[in-house]
Amino acid sequence: MSKQVGMSRNISLDYLNKTIELMNIEDNYEKVKMDLREYIGLYIEDKTNIRKTVNILSNIWLEDEHKNRKIKDYARKIVRSNNNSLKLVAHWCMMLVTYNVFEDIAVIVGKLEYMQIEIASRFIREKMTDKWGERPTLKHAIPKNIKTMKDVNVLVPLKRGVYKVNKHKIDDERSIILIAATLIYLKDKLYLSYDELVNESLMFPFDYNVQLEVLESSNMFSFDRFGGDLTISLK
Repeated sequence: MSKQVGMSRNISLDYLNKTIELMNIEDNYEKVKMDLREYIGLYIEDKTNIRKTVNILSNIWLEDEHKNRKIKDYARKIVRSNNNSLKLVAHWCMMLVTYNVFEDIAVIVGKLEYMQIEIASRFIREKMTDKWGERPTLKHAIPKNIKTMKDVNVLVPLKRGVYKVNKHKIDDERSIILIAATLIYLKDKLYLSYDELVNESLMFPFDYNVQLEVLESSNMFSFDRFGGDLTISLK
């Protein structure tokens, strides 16, 4: 079965933060969705686009699956903080965990940034089409996902269709734990090496260091050694 594109609307940081704000004051997620529809209706007139935007926000923050529930529960807990950089990391990780199309675009952008190659929307479209095939929904979704990255302030436009990365320094321990858990989950492997946690294109917006004692204290990870290399897995 082919992957679903899903994320076909650009999602602003304001919408993401509003979702968090409503989650923190309302336990009933159906009420959160209703309040989101009302809020987003102040900015979007088309009812279909309002519904799609709320569905995407709901999938990112309100809904989960058995396999990603532990990560999402941790993210929902830590974003009760008023730390804006932590919120950005949490939004980013939840979008990666929820939408494959966002994840694949992030991989492409991260690799381009690492290789110091121009980050051009044209090249992103080509690479995504190679991986996903020719789909009208994909053609529509790619610029929406790029705009989301721009709206959450991790991509900065240099000229039409060309961007640079805006790095965010991350030192909050909770953010580091979430980054590590997200990477292990997304790689869909039994474990990752330490180097794979600190040199990963998916986390291109963030400048961070992984301290083992921080991961150990979280009680979310297991540690082992294979061939002399430290490996880390999710419990």
